[in-house]
Amino acid sequence: MNCCSVADGLLAQGKAYIAGKEFVLSAATPELQAEQDAMWQRRTVLVRNVPEDMEEILLMFLENKRKGGGDIETTQTDEHSRTVMVTFRDENGTYDL
Repeated sequence: MNCCSVADGLLAQGKAYIAGKEFVLSAATPELQAEQDAMWQRRTVLVRNVPEDMEEILLMFLENKRKGGGDIETTQTDEHSRTVMVTFRDENGTYDL
């Protein structure tokens, strides 16, 4: 059943396991949300606990439509906090639950 945006579907999972590593999926921080419009917020996921050597694999996972992902528009990496903010191209993309 199609129910929600790609970002909403991934956020509903809460976590992703890739190559034996756990990644925490959450909404963008309130500070970042305040700077953006509602459309951006519906398309954006913040991924925490990203090891330096796993970012490329993570992005391939998030683009995999069979895993609930979609086309990525932009990414923003913070190496200090080990987070990657991913904004998907289309808020109307759907996620199958």
